[in-house]
Amino acid sequence: MAVAHLASRTGLARTVTAGIVGLALLQAGPASAQRSSVDFTVSGTSTIRGWTCSVTGSTRVTVGSSTPVRGLADGVQTATLTVPVGEFECPEDEMREHLLEALRVGEFPEITFRLESYEANGRGAVTTGTLTMLDATEEVSFPLSLTPSGSGVQIEGELALDMTTYGVVPPVVMLGLMRVRPQIRIQFSGIIAP
Repeated sequence: MAVAHLASRTGLARTVTAGIVGLALLQAGPASAQRSSVDFTVSGTSTIRGWTCSVTGSTRVTVGSSTPVRGLADGVQTATLTVPVGEFECPEDEMREHLLEALRVGEFPEITFRLESYEANGRGAVTTGTLTMLDATEEVSFPLSLTPSGSGVQIEGELALDMTTYGVVPPVVMLGLMRVRPQIRIQFSGIIAP
């Protein structure tokens, strides 16, 4: 349970970062903020088993006057991704409780990523920005895949994160027999409609 809680925090930070970058790169049109959602899956391991939790975050993207990327001809001016910590879903209630406790949902109800820059490549972009989890803000960078899809753009990404970098204490339960490892993997995807 504690493992799921800790992993969810770290995953949430990565999820927020990836979602913001993806949404920013997918929006096209005039310089006005567009709001979309991105689904995140955060996974990790413990001394006993693996765990996975999920959440849907929101993004606010302003396009235009920037380097074009696949599916976003006018580029991105600003992008912010927000993950509502209290909305994480886990396969077990106890796992969710440990995650929310580790992420201190009462003090820090959101995890945010703010895009600072990106470098376009053939299938998307490499994004750089700041990720804020608990009261820590760190610079992060990760690749983002962008694929035009109907009237929008499909974004996909993945990144690894050490939750202790953000002050998240990995859960320890069952008198120390089960310890959540600090490394987590965040995967995200969504369709952004310009």
